[in-house]
Amino acid sequence: MAAVNDGIQRPGVEDGAAEACGPALIYDPDCSVCTAFVRQLGKRVHPSAGLRLTPSSHWEGPGAEWTDRSAVFHDPREGDAFHVEEQAIGRALMTAGPLPRAVGSLIIHQPLKPLARTVYRTIARNRHQLGCQGSCAIPQQRPGASPRSR
Repeated sequence: MAAVNDGIQRPGVEDGAAEACGPALIYDPDCSVCTAFVRQLGKRVHPSAGLRLTPSSHWEGPGAEWTDRSAVFHDPREGDAFHVEEQAIGRALMTAGPLPRAVGSLIIHQPLKPLARTVYRTIARNRHQLGCQGSCAIPQQRPGASPRSR
């Protein structure tokens, strides 16, 4: 599979060459919020960061089981570890320029981490009002179930 950036092969990256090298943000290409974020991020990430912006339909790596309901970030330097939801967004922002990097750092660290999670989940729950046609919903939690841990 070719390295993908919003559905377009990135120049200078041979077919399959980036599969094991740079980090990847996996997103729902049917979600207008996800796609708008990816397009803006793609304009700000320096090519040397090696970030792959990959539609979920093209991803079979770690975290693939999450791609139907969440953004996923995978950096092969972390082995099979992956990050979901606001943590995925924050880590992807950390690969961009100085301002996005600062925002990404705020998202993944205390004290703003809980606020970032709330914002991510609110957007995901209300995506249908924002033009999303895809599957980026946070599954409804069963009454009495505890939030999933990280």
